Amino acid sequence: MMDLKTLREVHFFVDLSDQELMVIAPILHKKDFKLGETIFKESEDGESLYIIKRGEVKACKTAPDGELFTLTMMKDGDIFGEMSFLDGRPRSATIVAISDLETYMIEKNEFEKLVETNPRVIYKLMKNIVFTIHAIVRGMNSRYIEM
Repeated sequence: MMDLKTLREVHFFVDLSDQELMVIAPILHKKDFKLGETIFKESEDGESLYIIKRGEVKACKTAPDGELFTLTMMKDGDIFGEMSFLDGRPRSATIVAISDLETYMIEKNEFEKLVETNPRVIYKLMKNIVFTIHAIVRGMNSRYIEM
């Protein structure tokens, strides 16, 4: 099981109590990546959510010429993979590690098993996911207006 002190250091879990962290710790899988490693590619199937413990990634789209165009960068405490995690559709972007990366991964099927037994914990996690998506949309709106 994950160490609660270590989980407490991750911003995504900041509003969870120790008891709530103990509920989700069994479904967190530590997964590390090396600088330059592709975590997943645009259009791949996937239903996992990644929470960055330490490191940075870039989210990219593939241009018609095959070159990767960087959309955004994410760092400690940020999440990625949330769209496919929620809707089960293929990945909307390619994610590449731009430093050595430590993450916690949650598989959708394990997450869904907690819905009935721990709805309050799931509510808090979903709220954090929605806030993240909202921040992304706000950032995109700002960039669109600047253009």
